[in-house]
Amino acid sequence: MIQATDRVLHGEGYDCFEAGPLESWTQFKLSPPESPLPVRGKYFLRKFLNSEGLEMSVNVLPAGREMPFVHRHHENDEIYFVIQGRGQFQAGEDLLEVTDGFFIRLSPEVPRVWRNHSEEPLYYLVIQYRADSSVTGGILDGARLEDHPIVWKESPEDEPAHGPETKIPE
Repeated sequence: MIQATDRVLHGEGYDCFEAGPLESWTQFKLSPPESPLPVRGKYFLRKFLNSEGLEMSVNVLPAGREMPFVHRHHENDEIYFVIQGRGQFQAGEDLLEVTDGFFIRLSPEVPRVWRNHSEEPLYYLVIQYRADSSVTGGILDGARLEDHPIVWKESPEDEPAHGPETKIPE
């Protein structure tokens, strides 16, 4: 059964959130109980995606703006992914130039702060998870389902979307 409310969709075994076009992200307004001030341009997704193992947020930092403080975490690693834009990221004492496609993972104890010193918005994703957790992921966690239909294919003989068929190790 599919349930949709505004930007959230819950199906059987999955949850979706529609963040909308990048330009609309400045309308997101975060005002959690633990924050004394509302924050514009940040949207936490854990509750919408029913994700207990990690927190994730979509973010936009307007041109010429910066994070107003340096911070670190107690238990969580963070991964930042720059979707679009340019800026600078300080990790500890290192200053890194960031642009589209940039990833950085930070251990909890690393001080961090960033800024958008460009004339365009900086769009990014942040994933936060417990530093002491481990995942057995990648291709080895997958299981091929030979008899599960692909709804957009007219027949099982249709060409695979990603080139020649490959076998996933079992």
